[in-house]
Amino acid sequence: MSGYVLTCCSTADMPYEYFKKRNIPFVCFHFNMDGKEYPDDLGQTVPFEEFYARIAAGAMPTTSQVNVGEFIDFFEPYLKDGKDILHISLSTGLSGAYNSACIAREELLPKYPSRKILIVDSLGASSGYGLLTDAAADMRDNGAALEDVFAWVEEN
Repeated sequence: MSGYVLTCCSTADMPYEYFKKRNIPFVCFHFNMDGKEYPDDLGQTVPFEEFYARIAAGAMPTTSQVNVGEFIDFFEPYLKDGKDILHISLSTGLSGAYNSACIAREELLPKYPSRKILIVDSLGASSGYGLLTDAAADMRDNGAALEDVFAWVEEN
């Protein structure tokens, strides 16, 4: 069993079942539709069929990134469990989520000084970001060390 957890954002655009099967927890971005905010939990709260039907009926969704507090809430259970974290984030060219994750790390590390939280700017989005996360999961599953997976993702 690995001493670290590989995480990403819901914007990696892989199916919910994929993340569950590969043991890759994801932090949810948000979307607002018809004046109500929903988590981008990959169709669990608002099924994709309903989402697209509402758009076809004229709804115009907007999105928002994960904030610092949400990253803290997402990361902390793994740290409490004695796990290090490798988080692959949506590109900084598209979102401030990477910066929010970095601020959360700086707030958490004093509380968990023996833990590591490594955060990578994927420089990608959508399924390209998902494929990068998939390759990192393969490395993790084949026994690669946290730092080795981090270095590979940073280079690719």
